[in-house]
Amino acid sequence: MTIIRGTTPTLKFTFNTVDVSDITDAVLIVAQGGTTVIQMLKTAATVGADYIAWTIAQADSVKLDPDVPAKIQVNWKLNNGTRGASKVVYASIDGNTFAGTM
Repeated sequence: MTIIRGTTPTLKFTFNTVDVSDITDAVLIVAQGGTTVIQMLKTAATVGADYIAWTIAQADSVKLDPDVPAKIQVNWKLNNGTRGASKVVYASIDGNTFAGTM
């Protein structure tokens, strides 16, 4: 996976073994070099029947360092109190910041 700085990528996590309707809290974390760079709550996400998707703002994507791979993970809490986490997804950061018009 590659994220281009200065764009508004959507990160979509599909749940196969968890009923999304049972998720009360969720957070997307994008970290680089052991530091959280982007953190987004479920309230900022689009929720579907089997997925949660976050669109990263342009102002946040430019914070990503093109020299450091990003670790992306979702943590969640179910309505019964159980907590879970996705596997870590790694993304390279394309430093060619989009600055044009389309």
